[in-house]
Amino acid sequence: MSSADFWKKRRVVVCGGQGFLGSEVMRRLIDLGSDAISCSRRTNTDLRDLQQAVGFFRKHEPEVVINCAANQGGIAYQKLCPGTIYYDNLLMGANTMEAAHLTGVRKYVNIVAGCAYPGDPREGVLREEEFEAGPMHATVENYGATKRAAVTQAKYFRREYSFDAISLILINLYGPDEHFHPDRSHALAALIRKFYEAKRDQTPEVVLWGTGKAVREWMYITDAAAGIVRASEKYVDAEPLNIAVGSGQTIAELANIIKAVVGYDGHIVYDPTMPDGALRKVGDTTRMKAILDWEPQVPILEGIQRTLDWFAAHYDEACGY
Repeated sequence: MSSADFWKKRRVVVCGGQGFLGSEVMRRLIDLGSDAISCSRRTNTDLRDLQQAVGFFRKHEPEVVINCAANQGGIAYQKLCPGTIYYDNLLMGANTMEAAHLTGVRKYVNIVAGCAYPGDPREGVLREEEFEAGPMHATVENYGATKRAAVTQAKYFRREYSFDAISLILINLYGPDEHFHPDRSHALAALIRKFYEAKRDQTPEVVLWGTGKAVREWMYITDAAAGIVRASEKYVDAEPLNIAVGSGQTIAELANIIKAVVGYDGHIVYDPTMPDGALRKVGDTTRMKAILDWEPQVPILEGIQRTLDWFAAHYDEACGY
């Protein structure tokens, strides 16, 4: 059966379906012919309230629920709202899975952030079998802990109720519609804004934290959506599955790519007094490739160009002005 045959007219609820990731998952599902419905506060459903989640699922009777709902952002946002982030995400994760179980949903897809992995992974590689092999990084523990809790919930719902819940781990995403406000943005989006504004303002240098040696991987948003939809169709096991690139760039390499795409001709200055974090964090894609027969398609240079084009055209909206 092809993916189009599998998804055609299949009713799917995407929690957080109007957010950065969820909206792209919605587009992917609609392109495949599914009856995809967004569920969020924008559709007058607060997923922090179990009864509201149950009511929405009973009304729409989905076969599949994909939970992309999240209240999250970069390190600055973590510092501003650590308790709110923890509380909101813990409730949304627990309630959407419980509601799906109570209303007879056939498959639940749990989207897990890569920050739920240990903060200092062995050899810098994020392996599914080592998902809980150490503490999370202190800067993201509040958010990561809620995602570890959701993976645990999926495991025990499968054990007690034979509930088909899978957990997919995504590392770092980027693309159009991402947060670019400094309180909410992640590293790649923050770099695009820094270089864009430096070129516009003719600033002679851009200062970046750390040494530039830390390695991170980045997946373009359309690839993330494609991987989620494919895994929702094909993956059936309790163990979490990475949806990842499997390779990355140093922050210095990433900065130079963005500098070139933006066309900034000033200098990059690193501040080594600021922390790099873990020196390497990339996802192991061995199981993903074997099980899904799939891998991401958008090269980093192309993805950054697409993101920059969107950012330049939507500057005020993207920056939250």
